Amino acid sequence: MTIATAERAPAVPDRTVDRPVRPRARFTPQQRWGTVLFVVLLAGYLAVGVYLYLVVGYINPDASSRVGNAAFTIWSRDPHLGAIGFVWNPLPSLVEIPLVELSAHWPFKRWPELRGVGFAGAVMSAFFMAGAGWQVRRIAIDYRCGAVLRWSAVAAFALNPMMVLYAGIGMSEAPFLFFLLWTCRRVLLWINRFAIIDLVIAGVALGLAYLTRYEALPAAAAVTLGVFVVSTLRNRSRSRAGRAAWRAGVPFGVHDATIVALPVAFAFVLWAVCGWLLDGSAFAQFSSQYGNASQVAAAGIISVEDVGAGPLAQVIAGNLLGMQPLLPAVLAIVGWLALRSRRLDAAVVGVVFGSVLLFQMSAVILGSTFGWFRFYMAATPLVVVAVLVVSGNRSGAAGSRLSRSLSSGRSLRRPRIEGLSLLMAAVLVTSIPVTATSMLNPSLGKEEYGLRSAFWPDRYPPSGFWFYWFGEVSRNVAGWFDDQNLPEGSVLVDTFGISRIWLFSDRPEQFVIRSDFDFFAKLNQPAARGVQYILSPRPTGLGRLDAINVRYPTLWDDGAGIATLEMTVTSPSGTPQFRIYRIDGG
Repeated sequence: MTIATAERAPAVPDRTVDRPVRPRARFTPQQRWGTVLFVVLLAGYLAVGVYLYLVVGYINPDASSRVGNAAFTIWSRDPHLGAIGFVWNPLPSLVEIPLVELSAHWPFKRWPELRGVGFAGAVMSAFFMAGAGWQVRRIAIDYRCGAVLRWSAVAAFALNPMMVLYAGIGMSEAPFLFFLLWTCRRVLLWINRFAIIDLVIAGVALGLAYLTRYEALPAAAAVTLGVFVVSTLRNRSRSRAGRAAWRAGVPFGVHDATIVALPVAFAFVLWAVCGWLLDGSAFAQFSSQYGNASQVAAAGIISVEDVGAGPLAQVIAGNLLGMQPLLPAVLAIVGWLALRSRRLDAAVVGVVFGSVLLFQMSAVILGSTFGWFRFYMAATPLVVVAVLVVSGNRSGAAGSRLSRSLSSGRSLRRPRIEGLSLLMAAVLVTSIPVTATSMLNPSLGKEEYGLRSAFWPDRYPPSGFWFYWFGEVSRNVAGWFDDQNLPEGSVLVDTFGISRIWLFSDRPEQFVIRSDFDFFAKLNQPAARGVQYILSPRPTGLGRLDAINVRYPTLWDDGAGIATLEMTVTSPSGTPQFRIYRIDGG
């Protein structure tokens, strides 16, 4: 008997058993370079802040006001979040609250000067401007731009003199530009891949931009309209013709536009409701005693009705070209290339940044803005990002984040890409000297030309520019009050415009400030309410908006029958700035 046995197939070795498992890298090279860029920019911008705040004392009072608003919420006689105020948009001050608190703890409390000068503002703006530079690099990576073009774009933005200055000065321009760039990047991603998450993030960025500066509203309106048009265009019916095809896409357009607009609407309503509940005014930044309209009226800003369109057009052109001298050439070249290659995404840059500039130009013509040079800073990201977008390689290679788009997907030939790299280099080379020169020109850089005193103090003494001497005057006034050893709540002061006196004081509880619950009670009955001194600014210009000057119009001249002049505080030129009055019977 024979037994047949089946021949067993040879076993297949398991090739995965002995394969070594590669540990996943925590950071990709791109992420590492991004981190390095952020850290380097942050360190450089903080160094600028140290130089401005602690070395030369060049501090914009608007920056001090925002730090003061943050400090009022935790160190005033009545600490509460509503003390942040409702004239300035709140986000910069909200960010500064923990930074201000840190200045009272070790090791920072070893340098009380950090609190007195409001250095928290410089830290805030440095972080946001470093983040803005990071966003520029991310846009270049999204569009797969070459290393030369990518780093030229970062340098053209991050090294622009206005970016450097406002990265270290503590104003709201740095966070505003950061949120605009974040919005622009996310809308660009949505245009090219139509992921709803990009619209959500873009809407959040716009909402945060509104909580930073109200100029975000025209950008939000323009982005919402643009998203509606693009989404309707993409979703129109292919089987129908004429209006029927467009009507099929309208619901999708409304859907996507609502997504991007909702965070902005929420921020707008939330801030208005908070202002109405806590301050009695839903739109204090526009209509209150301290609002933009009141400040513009007090400053005597002119409009097209006063001087005609010609002079104001020259002012607008001077500011735009002073900020970016190649702006017309870049827009013309980018527009031509975008039309040739049918790049719809190139329009996004104009929608985000151009809407802000158009709003500013309209405000200048209507006489509803101060027209500061810094209001045109959006021209720099407009130029830089426009070149990046139109030169980006979107050939649809594997791994590209931008594989779906309404744009044609055409890539530029190599000579044109090299030409755009040269254009970006030209933007970098020309903008630095031209912008720096414009900043030091008193007719353009009305807030910035005081930097001449930092560079050439012998030729331009710091005593001739109020950013410098106002800090020393504030320090002296605060020191005088501290030396009087006054009880709590005995000095009445409206901190609108003069927050630095309160910040410099070692005894802030002695001051009764605008956000204190008993401010108006003490204002109306100072002697009966324990007030011993009143600090009044000169009632000219913005000083006319001071609550004390409004309540007692003749206080500056004759004490209004309630007080006796104790001291007049003057500027280095001898011009009276403040007067300290002792309350009769106080």
